[in-house]
Formats: sequence, structure tokens, C-alpha cells
Amino acid sequence: MSRDAFIGELRHRMAGLPQEAVDRTVEYYSELIADSMEDGVAEEEAVSRLGSLDEIVANVVKETPLTQIVQTRVQESRKKGGSGWVIALLILGAPVWLPLLIAALAVLFALFIALWAVVIALWAAVTGVILAGVAAVAAGIFELVRLHVPQGLVLLGGGLVCLGLCALLFLLMKLITVGTVKLCKWIWTGIKSLFVGKKGKAQ
Repeated sequence: MSRDAFIGELRHRMAGLPQEAVDRTVEYYSELIADSMEDGVAEEEAVSRLGSLDEIVANVVKETPLTQIVQTRVQESRKKGGSGWVIALLILGAPVWLPLLIAALAVLFALFIALWAVVIALWAAVTGVILAGVAAVAAGIFELVRLHVPQGLVLLGGGLVCLGLCALLFLLMKLITVGTVKLCKWIWTGIKSLFVGKKGKAQ
């Protein structure tokens, strides 16, 4: 793909985003292509190094506040002269769409709370196992000092097993937490993408 085709397709796919974000993104990638070409890289290769348009646009949507996206869509509707009938439809359809919107937001909020409640509960469980392991190790050492060898060895061994298990659980919980954060970001980006509209396919 040539530079002009890439920039044109990029602008097309960012339709619905604030003009400032569009101009900033286009300028940034234009400079990247120009810098690569100055270093002797062929134009099409310089464009291919930038990655897919889908990823670029998704990153722009992710970084753009939802309020700015909504404001841009409203301004575009006014420019097209459609604000009057849009407002009329919104008013007339409020008894239908407003409860549905509230219900959808409530469901999303409930899912968000439930998801993080599970993560927090799992972290609490891991913390409890760590404390139990430390307590068992301490108790085992205390029993060994008192020359209660069998009891001390059992407590010490159990505590060490708990602490070893916690090391694995900690790594697992780290992955789960990072995955949950990414999932929440992905859902939020998807919600914002609904306001941007459909993007054109790459030519």
C-alpha cells in the first residue's frame, strides 16, 4: 500500500473520532513513513512496518475519551441537519430505549463488580494461605525448639508446602489480574467504538 492510500484509509477508518485526534494520528504516521523513506526504505515497506490499520485505529479509540467521541458524533449530526429528527426520535422513543439503556448499564456494572469481586476473593484466599504457611513454619520452629520433633516437622513441612503453593498461586493470580484488566479495557474500548461507527475495509 502506498503512503497516500494508507493515509486516506486511515482517515476513513477514523471517521467519527475528534478531528484533533485524527489530525494528530495522521501527522504522526506520515512522519514515520517519511523518516523511513529518508533512511532508504521503500514506500510500501515503510507503510507495512506500521502494522495493521485495525490496531492503529483501535489504539486511537482506546486513548480518546468517550465524552469527546460522543461530542463529535453530536456535532456531525448537527452539521448534516439531522439533529431535529434525531432529537424527536429520542424523545418519542424514550419510554422504550431509556429503560433498556439503564438495564444494559446496570448489567455491565454488575458484571464488572462481580468480576472484580471474584479476583479480590481469590487474592484474599492466596493471602490467607500465605499467612497460614508463615504461621505453620513459625509454629514448627517453636515446636522443634521445645524438642517436640514430630509435631515440629509436621508443622514445618506443612508450612513450607503452603508457601511453595503460594508462589505458584501468586503467579496464577498475577496472570488472572492482568487478564481482567485487559478484558475491562477491551470492553470499554468496544463501547467507545460503537459511537465511532463502522470502519471501512482496507483496500
